[in-house]
Amino acid sequence: MAQLSQAARRRARGSYYAFNVLNSVSFALLSGSFVTLLALRLGATGTELGLLNAFGYATFFFMPLGKRLVRRHRIVGVYAFGWAARYLGMAPILAAPFLSGAGHDGLAIGAVLLGSALFNVFRGIGMIGNNPVLAHLGEGRDRGSFIMTVQVIANVAGMGTSLAAALLLGRDAGAGLYATLVGAGMAVGLAGTMLLARVPEPEAYRPAAGSSAFRTARDSFHDKGYRAFLAVFLPVSVASGAARSFLPVWAKSVYSQGDDLVMLWSLLASLGSVSVGLVMKRVIDRLGAKPLYAILGAVAALALAPVAVSPGFGTALGAALFTGGVTFLASFGLAGAENAGQTYHFALVPRERTLDLSIVYFVAFGLGGTLGASAGGFLLDALKGAGVGVADAYRALFASSALVLGAGALLTRRLTSLDALPIRESLGVLFSPRDLKAFDLLGRLERSDDPGEEVRIIHELGELANARSSRELGRYLASPRFEVRIEALLALENLERVDERTLAALADEIERNPYTTAYVAARILGKRGGARHVPLLRAAAASDDYMLSGAAVIALARLGDSESAELVERLLTGTDNPRVRIACASALEIFGDRRAVPALVASLRRQGGPGFASDELVLAIATLLGLMDGFYPVFRQFREERDEALDALRSAFRERTPPPGRDEAARYDTALEGLFAEPDDGAAMARLCLSLGADESAEIVLAEAVLDSNLSRPELKLFAAAYVALGGARDARTRRR
Repeated sequence: MAQLSQAARRRARGSYYAFNVLNSVSFALLSGSFVTLLALRLGATGTELGLLNAFGYATFFFMPLGKRLVRRHRIVGVYAFGWAARYLGMAPILAAPFLSGAGHDGLAIGAVLLGSALFNVFRGIGMIGNNPVLAHLGEGRDRGSFIMTVQVIANVAGMGTSLAAALLLGRDAGAGLYATLVGAGMAVGLAGTMLLARVPEPEAYRPAAGSSAFRTARDSFHDKGYRAFLAVFLPVSVASGAARSFLPVWAKSVYSQGDDLVMLWSLLASLGSVSVGLVMKRVIDRLGAKPLYAILGAVAALALAPVAVSPGFGTALGAALFTGGVTFLASFGLAGAENAGQTYHFALVPRERTLDLSIVYFVAFGLGGTLGASAGGFLLDALKGAGVGVADAYRALFASSALVLGAGALLTRRLTSLDALPIRESLGVLFSPRDLKAFDLLGRLERSDDPGEEVRIIHELGELANARSSRELGRYLASPRFEVRIEALLALENLERVDERTLAALADEIERNPYTTAYVAARILGKRGGARHVPLLRAAAASDDYMLSGAAVIALARLGDSESAELVERLLTGTDNPRVRIACASALEIFGDRRAVPALVASLRRQGGPGFASDELVLAIATLLGLMDGFYPVFRQFREERDEALDALRSAFRERTPPPGRDEAARYDTALEGLFAEPDDGAAMARLCLSLGADESAEIVLAEAVLDSNLSRPELKLFAAAYVALGGARDARTRRR
């Protein structure tokens, strides 16, 4: 089935975002810290709290039931059914305050556990549709950014709900108010389910008829890359389950903080999740999920390390700042690691296996979280039963969680790269304002449908000269708009490094767009390409497009293809185009072989052509013969004050080492006057040139040139005189033939 059109995807994402808002409001009132605080209010033990939080992870064990329903029903239909049923399943909790008021505390806690269990059973059934829908709506270059947007929206909605709940609950709310808010959460969740039904069916993600999640999972376990992922994912899920379940209880038990503060910490946890989502939204599609998985797992471990100490504070403010800061940073790391893990899983798994392996993904997540929450509760009760203090019991729990998270971060080194950047390089990006700005611009560029805006953004990227822009900019070489292509090429030219895919696009540009933008592509290949591009550039050098031809010969020289030097000489002596002549002169100068001097002089012998082209050829000769430093100042002066330039040559001749005698100086003066007389006489200067013996072949060519009455180029005459005055060729170099 074809992908959604851009307009259809935009509409579908809008519906999903709206569903996500209502779903997150509801979820904040039906799970997590909110229900934990209600259970605490009813007198739940640590084991009961661990069991309550374990339900949130055990939900994923019921996904295979959802898979059975998907065989006969639409994926979105099963998703919506599970979500509606989970809200209705919370109904027993509404009876908890009445049972507690009647003195049946055990039954009240049982009602909370039953409601939470039903909520999570049906949530697991509906969860089968989550990954296929998310993957379907996220298709395209911005998949990671879309997933992060979903997470940010969810956390912002949850954050607002937590804040409102904290204000309503105060420090010591009754169970009745909790039940009222649970009822509100159920109503909002049911309203959101109606929006979910509008999302298009992800048909492409439906598994083949007769497929088995068990067989798909078994086959995937034979994949070394998938096994490596699970080896990281499971321990991180265990540690995350323990930390998320008991951070609110830790704040209340160790620091005696009220319900209102604990709900505010839920707000801070959501803020941490929002913050990490905003950061990841900017970078995950460029860095890849793997390095972020490692970095954010390490952040979570470092955030929990202070909890393993849980120092005492003399003031309530100090304790509040400490617990709030830990909650924010831990949520930042844990949410970021979980988001990176999910994004990595989407990239790792083929489309047709997404639904089946989403069961494996969520079961592994649920198993890890269940083990973490349950083991955490048992550990706390066991330590307390052994006489260990409350604070020390929590220290042991969070020290274990931090160690497991740290180990998981280290294990990410074994994950398949999936075209991601190395961790060290990714850290450099995260702390580089320049790189982050480039990523922001690339995001704007991907969302733009206006060629004018594309040109402006590409221009900004070119000014940043950020190497990480290479691949994205390369895609714009296929634009039908000339201005977009040329701006993309100019931006690429500023980059120090160009990736292989973009180099291939540049090669295509040379063949596809002569007479327009091909010459810039050839220029870039000369700077960033390799030997494999030489045949293409040789063919381009013979093109009728003079701009491309000129760029190609310089590119060949920059790539060090010395075998192309003869091709460049033939082109130089056979063309009248000044641009091509200048390019050939520059190329021969880059090759650095003075045996190209005859070809340069032969080109100067051709009649016509602008003087600026001749200037470049003469300067190339000066460079090849090692006399550029001494000749160039005289050459500039010659163009402004001819007599002063000739005087400078006379002085240079007299300052040679060893100093010439008076007669030699007189002969040079006479030869110089004859060379620039009307009519000219170059015989004396030719004899002086041949007498030097610094480079016989070059001296013969220069002598013949000044004797040639048809060669009226004063620039070449000046160089011949300078050659003699400066003592001949220096620093001989031979790099070809």
